[in-house]
Amino acid sequence: MEEHKPTTPLALQKGDTIAFISPSSRLNTLFSRRIQNAITFFKHHGFLVKTIYNDTLPSDHLSAIRTRCSELHTAFSDPSVKAILCTIGGLSANELLPHLDYNLIRQHPKIFCGYSDITILHHAIFVQSGLRTFYGPAVIPEFGEDEGWVMGFTVDHFVETLTGKSGKTVPRSKVHTMEFKDWLDEDGDSRPRVLEPAPGWKWIKTGKAKGRLYGGCLPSLVQLCGTKYLPDYTGRILLLELPEGHKPGSPFSLDAARSAMADLRNAGILEKVAGIVIGRPYMYDEKMTASFEKMVWDQCYGIEVPILAGVDTGHSDPMLTLPLDVMVSLDSEAMEDEQFMILEKAVKT
Repeated sequence: MEEHKPTTPLALQKGDTIAFISPSSRLNTLFSRRIQNAITFFKHHGFLVKTIYNDTLPSDHLSAIRTRCSELHTAFSDPSVKAILCTIGGLSANELLPHLDYNLIRQHPKIFCGYSDITILHHAIFVQSGLRTFYGPAVIPEFGEDEGWVMGFTVDHFVETLTGKSGKTVPRSKVHTMEFKDWLDEDGDSRPRVLEPAPGWKWIKTGKAKGRLYGGCLPSLVQLCGTKYLPDYTGRILLLELPEGHKPGSPFSLDAARSAMADLRNAGILEKVAGIVIGRPYMYDEKMTASFEKMVWDQCYGIEVPILAGVDTGHSDPMLTLPLDVMVSLDSEAMEDEQFMILEKAVKT
């Protein structure tokens, strides 16, 4: 697959407009309180917000897809919008790929951020337009917390990364939460979640590597195998994280994760990469995490690259904002603040 010359978006500045879009699941009306919380949050931090989505979609399948594409196109083409933030992930971002105007995106490069099945859009947009995007928090899950309860680690890294003020060191949070909140329970959702000490990083395999970071949500990445939307992973640092399970608040099946890792192996991706970074698995307790890490070790048999696990990325609270296609380094023997580093600016300042 021929990839377009990479484009780095302009940095976000105070006073800029951030657009909210919903290219996958359409849950904005259901969780309208959280949408409003996020709008208030960004305004409090000096940004303007535009919501570019219809509350309901056409009942016709193709019309609904075209509407979602049109909303994304509007966000990219609107000169007042400087960053695009997805409201949430879902299971249907892949429907958009053949209908997107990648030339329009190429002509109007700007910050695009999201996670979960937005992984699919990150890949398609990069391969088809060359735009470097960001694997980071979404509107409803992260920025929809009540005022004062949005996790500071998530906020700080999001703002610092997108404004070009972040350093090379990828930070690690000292605390995290595994508490599930029912967003429809207004009383329960309006309180802070219980924090506990973060388990920290773990080197599943040691070593050193440099390469361009790319990847995302494991099952979404598997969906791209065999399509024209998958970039060449040769020499890259592969980013992987797990989604939630079939029921809200449940962990992703370890058997399903094992199967997906085998798919990446069969697709030839694991043999190509220079290193692997893995997010802290959603709702995995200590025993499940140990089983997951052993599974990764097993699936990477014969592949001698550094593998770093337990990073604050993906379906994890708090969450990093990781720029994709930037040069990063891994070094298991380095000082703590030099083990995982971003070696170039993610935005133009």
